[in-house]
Amino acid sequence: MSARSRFLEPPRLRTLAGGEQDDRRATWLELFFDLVFVAAVGQLASALSSQPTAVRFFEFLGLFVPVWWAWSGYTFYANRFDTDDLPYRLLTLLGMFGVAVLATTVPGVFKGVTIGFPLAYVGVRSVLLVLYERARRHVPEARSLARTFLLAFGSANVVWLVSLALPRPWNYVLWGCALLFELSAPILAWRQIPRAPIHPRHIPERFGLLTLIVLGESLFAVVFGVSRVSWDLPSAAAAVAGFLVAAAIWWIYFDFIDEAAVSRRGIPGGLVYVYVHYFVIAGLTALGAGVKMAILSAGGDSQYDGTAWVLCAGLALTMLGLAAIELVSRPRAVDADFWLRVATLVLALALFPLDRSPLSILLVLAGALSAQVVYELARHEGHAHEVEI
Repeated sequence: MSARSRFLEPPRLRTLAGGEQDDRRATWLELFFDLVFVAAVGQLASALSSQPTAVRFFEFLGLFVPVWWAWSGYTFYANRFDTDDLPYRLLTLLGMFGVAVLATTVPGVFKGVTIGFPLAYVGVRSVLLVLYERARRHVPEARSLARTFLLAFGSANVVWLVSLALPRPWNYVLWGCALLFELSAPILAWRQIPRAPIHPRHIPERFGLLTLIVLGESLFAVVFGVSRVSWDLPSAAAAVAGFLVAAAIWWIYFDFIDEAAVSRRGIPGGLVYVYVHYFVIAGLTALGAGVKMAILSAGGDSQYDGTAWVLCAGLALTMLGLAAIELVSRPRAVDADFWLRVATLVLALALFPLDRSPLSILLVLAGALSAQVVYELARHEGHAHEVEI
C-alpha cells in the first residue's frame, strides 16, 4: 500500500446495488463520535431536569430533533462511503468539534439565546455537505442520491442562517422549516436509495450503540441522584427501581427486537426504523432525567415532588418507538411483544394524573418492565441477536 493510498482514498460505495457488500463494523472513530453527541444529549437532559415543566418538555423534544438528526446524518454517510482516509478523519473530527460547540449552546437556547445554536448547527451540517460533495465526485452510482442530500441539507442551512435575522418566535418557525427540509431528504431520495443502499447490518449496530450510551446516561442519573441525597430507605428504593428500569429496557431492546426482520421489510421498513428511533432515544433521555428527579424527591428534595410525569412521558415515548419497530418488523403477524409495548405505553399514560409521588410511580414502572422481561424470556426461545466481537 502506497503512502498516498494510505492517506488519500476517495469515497467508495461500501454496499453495491447487486447485493455485494464488505464487512462493516463500528469503527473506533464512530464510537468516539458517539461520545461527543452524548454530551449534547446530556445538556438537553440537564435542561429538562433543571426546569421540569410542560413547556420545557416540549422545548426539549423540539431541540432534540436537530441533535439526533445530526448524528444520523454522519452515521448514514459513514455507512455508505467511509474509507477512513485522512480527509474523512479530519472532516469527521471537525464535525465532532462542531457538535461539542453545539452542546455548549444548548443551555442558552432555553434561556432565549438563539444565535449560537443555529451557527453551530450550520457548521456541523456544512462539514457533512463537504463529505457528500466528495462522494458525489467520486461515486457515480450514488451521484443522484448525493445531489438530493446536498440540495436538501444545503437549503436547510440557508434557512437556518436566515433565521438569525428574525426575532422570536419567527426564528423558531424557520428552525422547524429547516428541519423539515432535512428530515424529508431520505424520502425525497426514495428512488435513488436502491442504487446506493445502506449496509443493513451496520445501521442497527450503530443505533444500538447510541441507545446503549443513552441508557448509560440513565445509570449515571441514578449515581448522580444518590450522591446528592442521604442513603435511606426511600432513596435506596428509588435507586434500585431506576436501575431496574434501565436494565429492563436494555433487555427488551437488545434481546427482543428482531432487527433482521426489519431489514427484510426493505426501504419503507428501514425508514420507519430510523425515524422512530427519535422517540426511543428522546424518551430514554427524558426517562433518565425523570429517574434522577425521582431519587432526589425520595431523598427529601421537595421541589421534585411533582415530576413523576417526566418518568411517564419518557417511558411512553420509548415504548411508542419500540412498538413501531415491532409493528414494522411483523406487519402481518403482530405478536405479544407489540402488545406488551403498547400496554406499557398505556400504563405510563394512565399514571400521568398520579403525579404526587415520583417514587411510587418509579416503583410501578420498574415492576411492570421487570414483569415484561420475565414474561418475554419465558416465551422467547433465544436471543434476537448477539453482538459479535
